[in-house]
Amino acid sequence: MRIGNWSSYVDTDTNTSGRIDMKPGQTLICGLYVDPLKTFQQMLPIFDDQRELQGLSIKAKPGFTGRAIGYDLDVLSPVKYDVPPAVSSDNQTRVLGLRATDDVYMKFALQRPTTALNAEFQVSATLTSNGTTKSYGGFSFKYKDDTVLKNLFPSCRYPASGSFKAIDAYVSNTVIPDAYLSNHANAKSVAIFSAYARTTNGGVYENGLRTSSPLSMLKDGRLAGKPFLFHNPARTVIAMDLFKEKPGAQSHELNLQPFKTGLGDYDDYMNVEGNRVPALTGNLTGKGLKSGSYLELPTGPLQSIADFRRSNALTSSYQPQFVQPVGNSLLHPLMSPSKVIETNTSVSATALLDHSVLANHALYDRFYFSTFATRGSVTPDAVFEQFMTGTAPLASQAFQPYLPGGKTVATAKAELFAAGKPQNDAYKTAAEYQLVQGPFNVNSTSVQAWKAVLSSMNKSDIATLWAKNSTLTTTKASNVPILGMSLLNGGMVNGTFDHANIDDDKTNDWNGHRELDQTQIETLATKIVDQVRLRGPFLSMSEFVNRQIGTESALTLSGALENAIADSGINNTFLTGYVTPLDASNFISPIKYNYKTPAATIGNPAAGAPGWISQGDLLRILEPAATVRSDTFVIRVCGEAQDAAGNITARVYAEAVVQRIPEYVDPVDRPSLNVTTVTATANKTFGRRMNVVSFRWLSSNEI
Repeated sequence: MRIGNWSSYVDTDTNTSGRIDMKPGQTLICGLYVDPLKTFQQMLPIFDDQRELQGLSIKAKPGFTGRAIGYDLDVLSPVKYDVPPAVSSDNQTRVLGLRATDDVYMKFALQRPTTALNAEFQVSATLTSNGTTKSYGGFSFKYKDDTVLKNLFPSCRYPASGSFKAIDAYVSNTVIPDAYLSNHANAKSVAIFSAYARTTNGGVYENGLRTSSPLSMLKDGRLAGKPFLFHNPARTVIAMDLFKEKPGAQSHELNLQPFKTGLGDYDDYMNVEGNRVPALTGNLTGKGLKSGSYLELPTGPLQSIADFRRSNALTSSYQPQFVQPVGNSLLHPLMSPSKVIETNTSVSATALLDHSVLANHALYDRFYFSTFATRGSVTPDAVFEQFMTGTAPLASQAFQPYLPGGKTVATAKAELFAAGKPQNDAYKTAAEYQLVQGPFNVNSTSVQAWKAVLSSMNKSDIATLWAKNSTLTTTKASNVPILGMSLLNGGMVNGTFDHANIDDDKTNDWNGHRELDQTQIETLATKIVDQVRLRGPFLSMSEFVNRQIGTESALTLSGALENAIADSGINNTFLTGYVTPLDASNFISPIKYNYKTPAATIGNPAAGAPGWISQGDLLRILEPAATVRSDTFVIRVCGEAQDAAGNITARVYAEAVVQRIPEYVDPVDRPSLNVTTVTATANKTFGRRMNVVSFRWLSSNEI
């Protein structure tokens, strides 16, 4: 929204003077002084191109000098005059005549078009490839009436205080003809109306605080939140109802951002370089990013359930809008901690679902990834055969081969695969041929054991696909890398990098990864053990991964690992120079938020970014070896002989290592059958078979 060509009619020779004060019931439309009681058809003669306006839509003019982006709404062009009007009146010409010394200011607000059939603002996107154009996305905001707009978007003033001289917005038509409006160097940048995905600096004023000061601007968005966790913009259906649903619950926001003076405000707000625009964190110069990692398509076979966390595979049109539900355990602020399914009509017309709890409960303990998948040019059946014969390992090296009694590699391969591809029901029986090598019980209270598993990736290789030039590199970590993406787009946070690969330090920090030294690993392991003692023993992986359900507390806000991460402080300084922390006072507005649990969203608004260490990142290291029970047991026994008087005449000690295997006691039931569906009585009674792996006699010194 810019004041532009109308100022070309400023009269610098007449003696007219006075301030332009808009009267109640009258509107200044980009320089036209209009009585709203007049019908739109009566107003049409004042415009140049009636054909363009007959559709009752205002088309935008591209360009203008400065770092503008997209389109700017310019003057609704009046009838051309050979000479400027001589009076400050629109009674005859309907063109606002001004003196060069006249003071000008504007008051404006969003208003529903009087001719609109639907109170809805829509954005749609199309993609043209090889001459074919297809729709690939979009979103819509419904707002019903002017009352909703007034509540959400208060009226604005330009300049924020005072006024500007009419001559400051003037360029003569003899210098810049109407045909070249885009070159109008003195057009005033009044405001920008936009719709976009939520940013991490939403609700932060230009003073760097989340509380306003006089005349301060919200340059990076209106709504506070954690967009990497709770405001997913990549859902299948993006329709937002601002009348029925609170804007703070949405993935996108509408914004009317007024500018104070037009001197630098517009350029700072829309910082543009080439064809890349600041995004992800905000618009303001120094904060906006040109490229940032949000979601990913896995670059190889999934190896753990936690690999789903950034895939967007389990996104839903149902509220709340989790970004990384799988493997993580955070309570969404829209929900109560005591529920996983909840009704809240002030937020959503449909039921609220705790996608994180529900997804984790459905996946953990029931599914895993065998990694019997294509490896380069090697087909899945050949990958399986090589694994079973010990020729080549799987992508997940946590497994070792196992053949049930009566099976051969050939018969197993024929059962699982056809024409090189897995059979439709192969997923039901694949686990019969794998054992976990070195499983880790998450109920462990040994700090040293947790240190060992957390350090398993110490000094490992890290693959990076650089965001700027798409170069693929491999580097060796200096410590224990914690990777938020399967294929990174930046180097280590606060580390060194090549500027040819990525724009700057800021972009690297938002795309990169973290490494923990041994002191940090030990602190983290200690805090995990504290959580195991507090919450355990866990009877299932789902219970270990998920938060508890109940009244608000640390136990119900997040799961064990997430809470341990917070207690360890390893994320305390993450991106603190780029974002302003959130506290409960930022979400008190019932019009904007109406959160059930504001405590769930306080803290760092960049939480969930690639370099932020999350519970899902740790589970990616622990899986698939993580378990809540053991299948291998050490059994020690003592035998004694007594005489007739009851005296002990001999004593011996023995030790046996016993392993539970997949097969049932009675082989009539397949190992892949759930114990609740077996048919043999022996299997219902005794379950799976136990094998004695080793046996030895012990001396008294070993007891």
